[in-house]
Amino acid sequence: MESTQLTQTYALFLALGATLAFSSSSLVYAEFSSRVSVLWMNCFKCTIAFLLLVITLPLFGGWHKPEPIVVAEFMLSGLIGLNIADLFLLKAFTKLGAARTLMLYGFQPLFIGVAAHFLFGQSLNPYKFIAVLFMIACLFTMSLEHYRVHKKWAISGLIIALTGVTLDACGILITRTAFETTHTVTPVESHFYRCLGALIGFAAMATVHPLPLIEGFLRWPKKTRFLLLAAAFGGTYFSLLLYLHAVKFGHLASLAGITITGPMFATTLECLIKQKPPSRYLLTAFAFFAIGFGILVAT
Repeated sequence: MESTQLTQTYALFLALGATLAFSSSSLVYAEFSSRVSVLWMNCFKCTIAFLLLVITLPLFGGWHKPEPIVVAEFMLSGLIGLNIADLFLLKAFTKLGAARTLMLYGFQPLFIGVAAHFLFGQSLNPYKFIAVLFMIACLFTMSLEHYRVHKKWAISGLIIALTGVTLDACGILITRTAFETTHTVTPVESHFYRCLGALIGFAAMATVHPLPLIEGFLRWPKKTRFLLLAAAFGGTYFSLLLYLHAVKFGHLASLAGITITGPMFATTLECLIKQKPPSRYLLTAFAFFAIGFGILVAT
């Protein structure tokens, strides 16, 4: 029992580290999704992560030759989570900003918690649904802020973000299903297969919409290139390396609950970079978010 508790605590710390890495990188993703394109930014970060995995995978246990169905599950989770879901996520970044979009990930523990209850028999406390009311209040506050500034409701941005959240949850569930099927595949190896699945999706998209990755990278000065590489390393390679280790052993709803601390980190960094305090709407939305998060943790 004590060993199980230590494992769960370890998984939570891994998820927290993953959240810190991704939240920091999300500001770069938001900036270059607007300046270049959502498709380019998403493909670039997945490509860099894949190349890093090719280099480092032998250092983390190498290959274990899993069943083809397991490989297919990991690749499908990557196609859904790293490719399609992140396209919606990055598009929401351009409309709502990184901090506001990450707040909507407060819904993910509810999606994952319900699904994990039925798929893996993990416990589900019905009182967690009270948090939905505060998350909805958070959504309304962000939409109201957008209306006061732009004279229109940010409905499209919210829908895009929630679609990304739902698809990302599906990717996590498929990943956990694959881990439940096999005990030989390491999280690092699963990361490789997920990136491969995402890149196959990008290759298919490139037949319709060209993706000049190298040209798009070399157009920037050296400092900007370093920033892009650092964001791809921290937000896609390193953060998912930590998170996949957590997903293999941890309680899924609890892990998702940890990841929604991301808005706090993203908001702090955003305000420091822009050197201006957060708006009263953002603070109000964050208060609703914090209450909802507190209910998730307490119950």
